[in-house]
Amino acid sequence: MIMEKLSTVLIENQDRYEKGLLLPQIPPIKSVRVVKPIKLKVKAKKKVAASAGIMMKNGLNDVLNAYDHFFENQSDPEGVHQVRVRIRKFRALLAFFRPLFKAENYLIQQDTLRRMGQQFGEVRQLDVLLDGLSEIEKNSAIEITALAKVKAHLHGKREVAFERLLSDLESDTFALDLLDIWVWKLNDPWQVGAPFFQLSLTDYTTGQIDKWLKKIKKSMTNLDLKDQQAVHQVRIKSKKLRYVIEQLSVVLDKKTRKSMDAFERIQDDLGDYHDVFANQHLLEQLVSESADCQLHYEAGIIVGWQMMDGNQKMKKFSK
Repeated sequence: MIMEKLSTVLIENQDRYEKGLLLPQIPPIKSVRVVKPIKLKVKAKKKVAASAGIMMKNGLNDVLNAYDHFFENQSDPEGVHQVRVRIRKFRALLAFFRPLFKAENYLIQQDTLRRMGQQFGEVRQLDVLLDGLSEIEKNSAIEITALAKVKAHLHGKREVAFERLLSDLESDTFALDLLDIWVWKLNDPWQVGAPFFQLSLTDYTTGQIDKWLKKIKKSMTNLDLKDQQAVHQVRIKSKKLRYVIEQLSVVLDKKTRKSMDAFERIQDDLGDYHDVFANQHLLEQLVSESADCQLHYEAGIIVGWQMMDGNQKMKKFSK
């Protein structure tokens, strides 16, 4: 289906797109592939730009794997999550190597990837909220049926949002955007005169991780937990670093990898705390559409329980 549309829509760029399809080994949309991260084959002493190129190829293939798996397993909520995560990991990787890219074209690719990820955002947010309901039912004293109405309401909203997502994806714009990014990679995206260009992957990685860590630690030192935007920004920065460390673990020493454990736990707590307020906002939007008192009551239970749980997790940051 993708190849048929490419032949009619992108005649003027046919050679480039065929090359773009060939190199990353993009399969037909009907092929079944398991969402499994591709093993990274980079060497610590290799020049950073060459290593970044290999990692970009792997990152794009990871997105494609998740995208294919999503279509082959539409009943699995994890499919939506995996597409978004793989896009975010790829964006984090590009951000990590940003000093090596030509600035303007780099920003275009990031904007494209951001838009692609946002397509899956509504469904994923509802999945997170539904997971939160399951957590409340599992760990609180309330009866399972106590949240029946709000759960049914959210499942209905999720079904509508999912159908809207599938409709948006029918045009194959998502796949074509990925091919545009691949063409960008093929057409010399590097800023050859960049100061870091001749460094080894290890030297570049060490310097960049140290730089990112300092910024995050500075933000956390002055973090006001009442400022949700500030919490969200620290969370995003932390998650980006976590994604990068996961992908570059092969060139990090054991001490550096181990030192990240506590940092990752902090990032998880910040993520949970942010989800509390995101869920609250979403619930308030959804229940405002209904005059059903029971629906409002159940939504209040969810917000109250999650707020209490989130505040407990945040106590460690107030000491």
